[in-house]
Amino acid sequence: MKRSLWLSVTAFVLGAGLLVASGLAGASTGQVAAKKGGTMRMNMSGTDVDFTDPSLAYGTISWQIEYATALKLYNYPVISKDGKTYTITVRSGYKFSNGSPVTAANYVFAMNRALSPTMQSPAAPFMTTIQGAQAVIDGKAQKASGITAKGNKIVIKLSQPDGGILAKLGMPFFQALPTNLALDKNGVNAYASAGPYYISERTTGRHITVKRNPNYKGTRPANIDSFDITVNTNLDQSLLQTKSGQIDYDMGGLPATAHADLAQQFGINKSRYFVHPLVETDYVALNTQRPAFSSVAMRKAANFAIDRPGMLRVRGAYAGKRTVQILPPGMGGFKRTKTFPIQGSNYAKAKELAGSNCKSVNLWTGNTPTGQNLAQVFKFNLSQIGCDVNVKLFQGFQIYTAAGTKGADFDAVLVGWNQDYPDPYDFIDVLLNGDNIHDQNNNNLAYFNVASINKEMAAANKLSGDKRYETYGNLDVKITNNYAPWAAYDNRNEREFTAARVGGYLFQPANASADLNTFFIK
Repeated sequence: MKRSLWLSVTAFVLGAGLLVASGLAGASTGQVAAKKGGTMRMNMSGTDVDFTDPSLAYGTISWQIEYATALKLYNYPVISKDGKTYTITVRSGYKFSNGSPVTAANYVFAMNRALSPTMQSPAAPFMTTIQGAQAVIDGKAQKASGITAKGNKIVIKLSQPDGGILAKLGMPFFQALPTNLALDKNGVNAYASAGPYYISERTTGRHITVKRNPNYKGTRPANIDSFDITVNTNLDQSLLQTKSGQIDYDMGGLPATAHADLAQQFGINKSRYFVHPLVETDYVALNTQRPAFSSVAMRKAANFAIDRPGMLRVRGAYAGKRTVQILPPGMGGFKRTKTFPIQGSNYAKAKELAGSNCKSVNLWTGNTPTGQNLAQVFKFNLSQIGCDVNVKLFQGFQIYTAAGTKGADFDAVLVGWNQDYPDPYDFIDVLLNGDNIHDQNNNNLAYFNVASINKEMAAANKLSGDKRYETYGNLDVKITNNYAPWAAYDNRNEREFTAARVGGYLFQPANASADLNTFFIK
């Protein structure tokens, strides 16, 4: 994920391009056979994507698009006995949308591009166990010594075992890229790709066009000719348009007030309205590097003050379940902890912890009704323990860009995270390892940096199997109970709605939303 918006959320797709995710969980095609052709008209209400550049894109919706466009890394990698060398064979016959062939060099280029300090890519922390990767990140080398191409084979050498490396390398960051794709910290908007589709045009803040790759000969479906996406549309107006058939699907989500009525009218997972649980956590990141929440006591106070049922109600019917911790249920290593109240606020305990220390708090949130209402609940909660909360609003994924800039002047920010791939590293390490904090594109929005915990995370990543899960689960409980860098409040469901003329809805657990590849016009 990936970074989640208030109304929509995305996850790891194993086997991209060469290994197709299968299964029809949540599919609802009825008795209508899939048809080829046509343009699907879509909105992206309340936001634009963060980026379309594959080295930078990390939003749920951008990964939903990339699931259709990317030719990700591998089929069956060969692993050395010491667990430190991986040899991956790139299958021949795949071509980019511009006609050029896909080779091992395209993947090697993608990895080194993501490591480049010019890009400030959020992918870089996933690669630090690869030999020479840190030298590229630090600007001391152009290419990682541990990533090489030999004919149609990619050889990846690690400096230490990494139990999650296979899952990490399957993310869209490391898809096949043209070797002449520019290094640009602002991202490239349109480029040739080798999956079933490619992004042919993007006008930032206005429009995205995704077209079928005429050179794709793989087995993944590609029914629609093109997806015509208008961004930053109005959520309520878009719902009316979907109901009437003026548009086919809103990638930005649905109004919180719409879900009960949609379920009553269409049922759940029957025809047009769909609800599926996510491996996701919504939380308030408490900025440990600023005075308001620099102390553990104040962060615990916020955790006792927050009204988790109230936060969940803001999202409307079928929104999800309450939580107090980092790892969501369904993630390996999950161990439930009950340190903080899940049933509502405990102001007495919060006041005891806060004393008279809570003064001004800068709270950042999204500008959608859901984002604003969540902020109002949290603002009220903190006001009960003496905090003066100032709310600042952001459009869509802009909040992640702003909060991800080191030194940003927020004290708390309302955000969410959906799994990139099914491994607890993706929550514990990616979101809370202080060694991965850099100037821009940070995911550790609490700016949590405890040397002993960083070392425990590094040790956990060397493990595999049950021991890996056990260790990460213990870290979740330890960080939550002893340091409280977040005030987590829910594990969300994905809720989606399509127009009557749309068939082929498939909930793809890999990207935690509808699979664009399987859609068709009836």
